[in-house]
Amino acid sequence: MHNGVMADLAPGDLLGGCRVEGVIARGGMGVVYRAVQLDLQRPVALKVISADRAGDPEFRERFTRESRMAAAIDHPNVVPVYAAGEDRGALYIAMRYVPGSDLHALIKSAGRLPAGRAAAIVSQVAGALDAAHAAGLVHRDVKPANVLLAVDDHAYLSDFGLMRSLDPQDPLTDSGSWIGTVDFASPEQLGGESVDARADVYSLGCVLYAALTGAPPFPRGTVPATLLAHLRDAPAQPSAAGAEPQFDRVIARALAKAPGDRYPSAGDLGRAALGAARGEPVTETERTVAVGPAAPVAPSAPTAVIAPIEPAPRAHASAPRTPTAPTSIARPPAQLKRPATRRRRKLNRRALAAALGLPLAGIATTAAIMLLSGDEQNAAAAETAPLAVGEVRAVAEAFAEAYETEDGAALGRLLTSDVTRVLPDGTVTGRDAVVTQYESQFRANATQSYELENLDVRGGRAGRAAGDYRVRRAGRSSIEGKIVLGVVRDRGRTRIALIAVTPRS
Repeated sequence: MHNGVMADLAPGDLLGGCRVEGVIARGGMGVVYRAVQLDLQRPVALKVISADRAGDPEFRERFTRESRMAAAIDHPNVVPVYAAGEDRGALYIAMRYVPGSDLHALIKSAGRLPAGRAAAIVSQVAGALDAAHAAGLVHRDVKPANVLLAVDDHAYLSDFGLMRSLDPQDPLTDSGSWIGTVDFASPEQLGGESVDARADVYSLGCVLYAALTGAPPFPRGTVPATLLAHLRDAPAQPSAAGAEPQFDRVIARALAKAPGDRYPSAGDLGRAALGAARGEPVTETERTVAVGPAAPVAPSAPTAVIAPIEPAPRAHASAPRTPTAPTSIARPPAQLKRPATRRRRKLNRRALAAALGLPLAGIATTAAIMLLSGDEQNAAAAETAPLAVGEVRAVAEAFAEAYETEDGAALGRLLTSDVTRVLPDGTVTGRDAVVTQYESQFRANATQSYELENLDVRGGRAGRAAGDYRVRRAGRSSIEGKIVLGVVRDRGRTRIALIAVTPRS
């Protein structure tokens, strides 16, 4: 290993009782090799986990536990796990080698699939997920690239035993390891909340949408914009892209923001897809099959909705509600209730801030701040009144003046207590931490002026000021880039709750 990265294995190298023959693929989790398991002389796909992950004790423990559980799953649509373990400090997992392609490659080459073919593939994956959920496992990374296709479209769901939690620090690589995952991840997963089997149902709904239309449900082009669309937007109806209209209701329910409004099991979604392809209703009774950690928890509201409305508070029922009909995910604001306490608002802000901790190439093109929560229903009118454009512009200009005069105290007065500053290499949350970071810049910069140009200012419950910035420094070159300020009314004052910066290299 070198600098936390394991050197690539070469043909002929041995690891975990397998002889490497070549590289199949690379991804954010590691490298997959074509290999031969020596004791049984059978071909395998050998996945070697990246050293930075393998060095995390918590990941190692979960990897060992879940790979053992995955090896016990016996289902015709699950890629069998032959072995998993550690060899000379490297974590590996050996799986059946499935010659052929995968659903991602098929969609990329063929575009949208015929309804019957798409439904048949998704139904097979649904069966695999039901088997996993019945074993207490949540996959967490259901996407077309993990659906392997053998002869006659026999589908295998892969990467069991590597079921991952989304990590905001994962890099967005050229191979698309993050963008592929974000395109198919559930709102609760992206919001940093606990997940159960219904998160996989949402992801499978995204896979069905991609198979029917040739594109994921929220093709926004950047990670932050895609992430925020999962949190707040209703997907376009698949019929608008040429799919059969009967799939519109299936997708609307599968991609419901609230887990309790989705199909209770992946199998139910699979059967609904097959019924839609045939133009027939589904008569089989719906039910959840998940147990243990995969079992649904008490129903929860969506992580975020169209600004400025906040999600309804969590219900206190002990079991999830089984819906009897598809539920619209584009409800009018009048049907949504604000929570009664400030605690829920702060939870949503933390979830948004954690989600925006992703590498933010192109952050200035996103409208992240449109999801910033409003205030409680019973707050005073001055607290909840929409922000005027002039108010947003004034706080942006005050921010520029505080920076130009290198006045940390004045800057702090412009920020909310839970302000988040987002940079391409990470985030800082909290007024004190953000001010400290700026004061460190002041000491290094010898600022002569701070200029905001091409400013696009919008008011509303959550205001936004987005544009170009330039810091002129004494005896040094200027610093330039893009900036987005998210502005809210906080305790009667106009304050900045989000600062998203993309410096120009």
